[in-house]
Formats: sequence, structure tokens, C-alpha cells
Amino acid sequence: MRGSRVRLLAVVALVALLVTSGCLTTDPAVELNTTESAVFAEASASGSVAIGQVNAKLSLVPNATTDEGVDRLLVVAPNGETFHRTTLDSGQSSAAILLPPDGSATIVAANTVNGTVVETRNATITGDSLR
Repeated sequence: MRGSRVRLLAVVALVALLVTSGCLTTDPAVELNTTESAVFAEASASGSVAIGQVNAKLSLVPNATTDEGVDRLLVVAPNGETFHRTTLDSGQSSAAILLPPDGSATIVAANTVNGTVVETRNATITGDSLR
């Protein structure tokens, strides 16, 4: 009985901390303009709750990693710091990425072999931040 009470208090304290710090977001969504994109086909948020970061899935156009040579995706936060990075394999058609929980981010598709930026797109991340 005592152990379960301690666990309950710990969970309540954690939830209170997350809610008051603004790190808990419900119903996260990602908007990414993919019109005439050479790399990005679609973006969507995964899950109904985000704590400190939004899990998202990027679908790539079929030739992004082959013809365009994209082998790395970078997520840049509004403050200019890299929030997340992931490496892509040739032929890969989608990638899981992490985004800041609300506001915006820039997604950069790069070819690290020749050191070029293939494309950048601004993403808008929305959701209900519990405060």
C-alpha cells in the first residue's frame, strides 16, 4: 500500500511539472508545404501526446535519396540550433524525425557527400500546450 502511494505521488508530481513547464502538448500536428518539392512528399505527427518533442514521420519523394542524393535530414529550431538529425540510406522513402513541440522548425535535406543543401522547408508544429 505504501509503495503504490509513493508511485502515485511521483506520477502526480511528474505530470504537474510537465503541465506547468509547458512541455506537455496534446494533439500535435505538423504542417509542411510540399508543393513542387524535390525531396518531401508529406509530414505527419505520430501520437496524441508530445512531451518536449513531437515525433513525426516524413515521407520522401521516390528519388530523393537516389537522384537527389539526400543522405541526411536536419531539424533546425527557431533559435538556429540543430534540434534533431538523422541519416538516410539510398532508396529510403520515409524517416522518423523529432520536432520542437510548438511553433516552427526548418527541415534541411542535405547531401553530405558533396556538401550541398538539396532543399529546406519550414514546418509549423501545432498542438494544445497544457499550462
